Amino acid sequence: MQYEFRNLDPIDEKAKPNIASEGFIFNNYDTRLNGWWLTERTAPTPGEQEITESVPYRQGSYDFSMIDNERFFNNREITYKLLYVGEKYYNRKGFEQELKRQLMPHNWDKLVDTHEPTYYWWAKCKSVEVNDNSDNETLEASIVFTAYPYAYTNHNEGADYWDDVFFPHWVWQQVKFNVNGSQDVNVKNIGSRPVLSSFVVTGNVKAKGSFGEVSLNDGNYKQTQVVFDIGDNKINLSGNGTIEFIFKREEMI
Repeated sequence: MQYEFRNLDPIDEKAKPNIASEGFIFNNYDTRLNGWWLTERTAPTPGEQEITESVPYRQGSYDFSMIDNERFFNNREITYKLLYVGEKYYNRKGFEQELKRQLMPHNWDKLVDTHEPTYYWWAKCKSVEVNDNSDNETLEASIVFTAYPYAYTNHNEGADYWDDVFFPHWVWQQVKFNVNGSQDVNVKNIGSRPVLSSFVVTGNVKAKGSFGEVSLNDGNYKQTQVVFDIGDNKINLSGNGTIEFIFKREEMI
């Protein structure tokens, strides 16, 4: 049986022809650089943490799964199927063992999928199943990760790394402000859920918004966080100094 390798992204002309352009990176182990070819990936949406109640003599049921218009989800499973082609059985066996050593013993860590290079998952490896096919001289591996339901952006909002820009879903915005007196600013969260924002502050700055009011200075800003809602977060800044909002988007992808 002959396999036809099909990568989903354009191959860099400078890349070696025997190195796959698609795969994943976990715990610094890059499947593309270790002889594995990605043949399939599945990342279904996570299941919801549903809380429902039925009332006697009433049709249907009441759904109490949401708080402040936010749905809550269980961890999700992401599955990759990889293929290794090797002539010798002992070579294939070595690749199987190394794959398990590199993935299974480790705790939660970043999972980078080359299909979504702008984001990463927070995940751990749940299982590695490998099938050796001596007739075709191949290994077929099925790897399942358990992951936090939302993907994180690689960099903080406002960093604007060009390689991360995805024009259909992106916003260019200022997140660091010089404060001298009072001013109104708007910080957007275009992610899929509310997120925590921390700060970097010099001088004395007061921030007031839907999250309440916080008075920040060089000594206390590291211990303070606020919640940014989805969409516009209109904030009044007052005082004298600088303030930078530090947060990453969380995306349902």
